[in-house]
Amino acid sequence: MLNPVVAVDFKPAEEQRPPRSAPRNPGGGSAGDKAEAPRVNILLVDDTPENLIALEAVLSDLGQNLVKARSGEEALRLLLRQEFAVILLDVNMPGLNGFETAELIRQRKSTEHIPIIFVSAISTSDTHLFKGYSLGAVDYIFTPVVPEVLRSKVSVFVELLKKTEEAKWQAEQLRLLEEKEHRERLNEASRRIELQTKQNRFFTLSVDLLAITDFQAMFKELNPAWHLVLGYSEAELKARPFWDHMDESDRALTREALSRAVELQKPISFEAQYQCADRSVRFFSWTVAPYPAEQLLYLFARDVTDARRAEREIRKLNVDLEQRARQLGATNTELQNEIGTRQRAEIALHESNSALEAFSYSVSHDLRAPLRAMQGFARVLLEDYGTVLDQTGKECAMRIVSAAERMDCLVQDLLVFSRLGHTKLDLSPVRLHESVLETIVTLEYEIKNKSASVDVREPLPKVLAHPTTLNQVLQNLVGNALKFIPVGRDPRIKIWSEVNDGLATVWVEDNGIGIPPENQDRIFKVFERLHGADEYPGTGLGLAIVKKGVERMNGSVGIESAAGAGSRFWIKLPVTD
Repeated sequence: MLNPVVAVDFKPAEEQRPPRSAPRNPGGGSAGDKAEAPRVNILLVDDTPENLIALEAVLSDLGQNLVKARSGEEALRLLLRQEFAVILLDVNMPGLNGFETAELIRQRKSTEHIPIIFVSAISTSDTHLFKGYSLGAVDYIFTPVVPEVLRSKVSVFVELLKKTEEAKWQAEQLRLLEEKEHRERLNEASRRIELQTKQNRFFTLSVDLLAITDFQAMFKELNPAWHLVLGYSEAELKARPFWDHMDESDRALTREALSRAVELQKPISFEAQYQCADRSVRFFSWTVAPYPAEQLLYLFARDVTDARRAEREIRKLNVDLEQRARQLGATNTELQNEIGTRQRAEIALHESNSALEAFSYSVSHDLRAPLRAMQGFARVLLEDYGTVLDQTGKECAMRIVSAAERMDCLVQDLLVFSRLGHTKLDLSPVRLHESVLETIVTLEYEIKNKSASVDVREPLPKVLAHPTTLNQVLQNLVGNALKFIPVGRDPRIKIWSEVNDGLATVWVEDNGIGIPPENQDRIFKVFERLHGADEYPGTGLGLAIVKKGVERMNGSVGIESAAGAGSRFWIKLPVTD
């Protein structure tokens, strides 16, 4: 008679298993010092004590550790703590029968290869026999068993495990010998790898353009900042010398600087313009450092476009002031005071922008680093020491992870909002269809996870916008449509556009919780939330970023909504051909 199957927490994670002991000599001791061979474990599973005693009597002559379990559940618990050479498993047991127990054993990675011999006194049909073999059994025997045959079959797997352990021990001895012979070289390699890792981290995270080229200016390595700033893919940049995107005069200046750096074997700095993928031109301060031993050049570039534009504006202002002085006959003292005031204002603005950029850099690199460390260490506590912590400890660790994630999201949103406030946005024609498609691809996981549908109505026009900022605006609107949904309702999102008087109105409609009219002005303000973070997570900056981004692109934003009836957000941007 089979009882209802008992629920067993049989996770495949290896951390539930106690760590194995270090490999040891199967002979027990050093070479020439013969000791008793180590015993292996044999698991006997039967709900009848008499059967366990009989199996123990038959197998005791093998001289191994015989571990007994009176149910499938007890056998699974033993398998979490010990390693076994073979399992003798009774087919007919209450609770988890032999077949169900074997199926759970095969689901766990560390136990899926343990040999299983089914022992049955009742199930002698071919159906049961075939089912046993289909579950990965190595044999299916019927009671009463022949002692010599059973001992012979079990001893094969005992010897197999011993040989396996012996091979592991010999491999470990060989590894230790090689480690001893090459320790110095390994240590040196380790130091070089550690140094290379630190260099790679700096290389990847740098906001400046970093690259390694040969003496012919062909790229060997370059960091992600090249793509983020210039818009070219890595393949496009590596296909030609890095100066190919400069005009003739700057190209000649760059060649000369590289030649002098190689000739003098020291770093050379210069300034040159670079054309971006969108045909815009940016100013860069370049430094090239030669490494003759490997015929390589280390290239550093910092974007100084805003500074050069500010200088041009200052020069233009000074020229205008001088012209006004000549036209109006103003005194030198008044003009100098006005010029000085303007210059001081420009200097103050430059210092303010520099301080803001430094703060943004500090937030993105210095403030987020400890947050990520908090998340990482808390996850380590949960994953590696979850079995040691009590329930309160686990809850505290999970709260640390959750709080760090919320803080990291808040920092990122603050950075986006800050950059929108002071970064110059170069507007260009953008295909609205491509921006909507990129938004759906970016949010693909959330869309599938919430069983949402997104209905995009064509045609979608081309608008004058900043591509990155437009993508951020659409992602925030669609993300809110996925987030603010009543429990049990699948999100339904519609996106379409209308063109009137040279303006494109883009609509994003949802079937969410809706917003009462009295709260519709509040939602676009910084840190304004209508619901608690536990009910609907977020930073309170999403719609503020939408409003700031749309306004920086010379557009406007609004909402049509009612409580419980969903919302329709709209943004208006100039249409362009």
